[in-house]
Amino acid sequence: MKILLAEDSKAIGLHISRTLEDWGHEVTYVMDGRAAVDAYQQARPDLVLLDVVMPEMDGIEATRQIKALGGDRWIPLLLITALTSTEEVVAGLDAGADDYLTKPINFAVLQSRINVMQRIKLIQDSLFSILDNVFEGIIAINERGIVKTFNQAAEKIFGYRPAEVIGQNVKLLMPQPYRDEHDAYLARYQSERTPHIIGAGRKVRGRRRNGEIFPMQLSVTEIERDNGSLFIGLVRDISEEEAARERIEYLAMHDALTGLPNRARLGELLDQRLCSAAPPCDAILFIDLDGFKPINDNHGHEIGDQALIEVARRLQAGLGKEAFVGRLGGDEFVIVLLDVSGPQAAIDAGHAVIAALQPPMQLGEDRICCQLGASIGVALGGMHGHTRTVLLTAADSAMYMAKRAGKGRVVLAPPQT
Repeated sequence: MKILLAEDSKAIGLHISRTLEDWGHEVTYVMDGRAAVDAYQQARPDLVLLDVVMPEMDGIEATRQIKALGGDRWIPLLLITALTSTEEVVAGLDAGADDYLTKPINFAVLQSRINVMQRIKLIQDSLFSILDNVFEGIIAINERGIVKTFNQAAEKIFGYRPAEVIGQNVKLLMPQPYRDEHDAYLARYQSERTPHIIGAGRKVRGRRRNGEIFPMQLSVTEIERDNGSLFIGLVRDISEEEAARERIEYLAMHDALTGLPNRARLGELLDQRLCSAAPPCDAILFIDLDGFKPINDNHGHEIGDQALIEVARRLQAGLGKEAFVGRLGGDEFVIVLLDVSGPQAAIDAGHAVIAALQPPMQLGEDRICCQLGASIGVALGGMHGHTRTVLLTAADSAMYMAKRAGKGRVVLAPPQT
């Protein structure tokens, strides 16, 4: 064990120190209480032996200050005293001492005391080993929000060493607005006993040492003790799970090749727009590329894919953020113009699309020159229908009319009868 010994009598102190070292312990020896507190802070020992009567600071006050430093683990502290009065013993134990020895030191008794403390420490180390090797971060705080324990999993999650967190307010691990709200929440809970997180798990956000904000699952349990409640938080970093979920949701609504919204996202948008009390006047441009099949046949699907990606880029660049640009599949694209002024504005937008696609494309490492056109059918909400299916069918039919009329054209669907 690493033992901190404080004894103002050098003769006694050296004798105890040499004996402990002969027993195989590593000893730090100081001669007053203040030095003992400083030595304890610099390197936490496994056991503390303090003489009661010392200069600078007596053993009882040193005990009080050492115990006030807290920490995630119990470190046994024994007082050594030549006084055997009840008041002396009670004062030392009340200050936080775990046991005491009387002078002159009976080394057989000292060794027995140390053996007892070692057995207790072994049990404690075993428990902490279990806590340190569980998957979840475990953080315990007192009623003032001060961190008392911080296991290895929490260290990995947040990036802080335990010494940087223990003794600090747990809001150190929180981003805004949780950080500013935490103390008031904890005080309100202790006053009203109305839990929001305590006793139930929920998804919240944490803050790592490097400032990164991340999602985590948090559940808190309250342990009521005679000297106040202890709140045990179980923390699980769900960053990877959230990223995977977001990726799945993205792929469900987007085209894997071009990154444009897909048919499912188009349907969702149209349903939202059309179900309002006063549906806006939106225009649907159904686009089928002219000349795409020869590119695939003559240069292969890789060049064809690059052509589709370039088409997607040009459509997005030419229409701005207010327009919805999606890919339905193959060489079919769709544009939804929100709140257009009328049919002519939609037709003009269709001609702008054809103009954007007209410049030749240089594709692949060999810079193969390819050129595409488009046939576009247009349908407007209200004029051509009030449901997603009817509007898309009208725009699709108008696109085929553009194809039959010679391609490279914009055709407005006939009004609904």
